[in-house]
Amino acid sequence: ALVLPTLGHDPRHRVARSRVAPALVMVALSVCRVAALAPAARGTTPRSRVVPSAPGGPSAAASRGASVVARASKLSLIATGANIPHPDKVAKGGEDAWFVRITKNGGGEMYVADGVGGFNEQGVDPGLYARVLTYEAAKAKEAASRNPLNRGDPKKLIQAAQEATKLPGASTMVVVECDGTKIRGANLGDSGFRVVRGGDVVFATPAQEHYFNCPYQLGYEPLSEDTDVAADADEFEFTVKPGDLVIAGTDGLFDNVFDDEIAAVATAAVASVAGAGALSAARAASEQLAAVARKHAEDPLFESPYAVEAAAEKAGGAAKQKGPMGLLNAFAGAAASAVTGKKLGGKMDDITVVVGAVVATDAAKEDIAAAEKVSAALQKTADQVRKRAAGEEAKTMRSVNLRQQMDAALKEKVAEKELKEKKQAAAPPEFAPAVLAKMDAPTLRKLLDERGLPTSGKIERLRERLGAVKRGN
Repeated sequence: ALVLPTLGHDPRHRVARSRVAPALVMVALSVCRVAALAPAARGTTPRSRVVPSAPGGPSAAASRGASVVARASKLSLIATGANIPHPDKVAKGGEDAWFVRITKNGGGEMYVADGVGGFNEQGVDPGLYARVLTYEAAKAKEAASRNPLNRGDPKKLIQAAQEATKLPGASTMVVVECDGTKIRGANLGDSGFRVVRGGDVVFATPAQEHYFNCPYQLGYEPLSEDTDVAADADEFEFTVKPGDLVIAGTDGLFDNVFDDEIAAVATAAVASVAGAGALSAARAASEQLAAVARKHAEDPLFESPYAVEAAAEKAGGAAKQKGPMGLLNAFAGAAASAVTGKKLGGKMDDITVVVGAVVATDAAKEDIAAAEKVSAALQKTADQVRKRAAGEEAKTMRSVNLRQQMDAALKEKVAEKELKEKKQAAAPPEFAPAVLAKMDAPTLRKLLDERGLPTSGKIERLRERLGAVKRGN
């Protein structure tokens, strides 16, 4: 179903103070050509910030007999991203993943996933799950682009990625693609995307949460029967035009930066590199947004979107604070809140921002070519990571097969027990009531003792006990 965010009284409709800090760039994955890639590291709760403009209609599907040659898209997303890991996760590059993909025909896609950190307690790296998830989504898109009968829309890409990622872990995911003059997107969890036009956010996706601080998340179904699935994802469509900025990110961005500030920071960053090209503009915007999000996350006095939402939910601001730095911020925020009477403090987390500059494909050949070169340079790293993940998947499949065998054996034993009990229930009694009525107490006790049954009680209780014995037991 097409989901359109609506304007409400979300506290994130406000301008937050702008603070900028140096950004750290990390690595993500890609399986196909990537326009830009940097090494990086459940009811629904809406978080929409603005009223979207009226969406355009869906683009025409390829007809039977259409040429296999990919058609050019009128508009393109020249995209790149930035990632700053949680201070406690710098060594492994954080647990977010992102990449973007584009071809010489334009269009382009953006992929973002946020690995669920709780799996660290089980000895699992959720970052690997997130990276393979985005890798497989792009792989599915590349395959779909070669089939004129397969549109490969974002929701189907998420489904294909979930089915192909056979690893322990869980992750949110958002996929955005540009086709013609529209962008189409699918989002599952509390990541999402915004469209900025003329310095304002004109489109925003809502977060999906089962309850506060518990987002929808994908997982490998054979390992987790209660995982959310791609079918749960919301779908979006929106008409864009040259000059728009499409900004996708994890909750590390949206929990720390209000939408108005996202628009202001991105617009200023693009202006600061005017004339340098769309790829430079996207890079500047993504890095500045990531830096601002980290600055707010570190500030115990900042009234962040997350802090406002936590106060509204009466959930407490320390709910997502993990690790030494997170606990320190939570303590400082609690102290400041006690003084000011407000719920304050940013939320320390991995922060990932991917920005796509919308351009006319015919006028952006140089930007597209530059992005393709970046893609080629990073492809080897992506392939190595995916190859390493294949080893982990083999271990997972052995565990899944063993579990399935154990489940099948248990099911067989349960079935055998139920059949035996059913036969026993249908069997006639060993002693007819008339026979039992003639037995004295010593005889009843002797027969009960021979059958390993209790021999105490009055004669009526002894007859009842022996009468329950079935023939053949």
